[in-house]
Amino acid sequence: MAKFTKLSPRDVVLGRGRAARAAREPYLAAIRGGNAGQIDLDGGERPATVKRLLQEAAKEAGIRVRSSWSDEKQRILLWKRVGAR
Repeated sequence: MAKFTKLSPRDVVLGRGRAARAAREPYLAAIRGGNAGQIDLDGGERPATVKRLLQEAAKEAGIRVRSSWSDEKQRILLWKRVGAR
């Protein structure tokens, strides 16, 4: 007979969500580890994806952040914590 275990929906990540969660981990670590920072994009990274991952990680951590590109080619993203939740 199969064994069933009750879990919280928040603890269950399925499908592409698992990969997205792994992609957010470095952003979560940076946000939790400091009040501001700089993200230097690699050649293959897309600026919109990096900014989205930063915002998703901040939301997951419950921390408000603002970010802005420091260059016209969008290869360096600056961010900082703002306010308090």
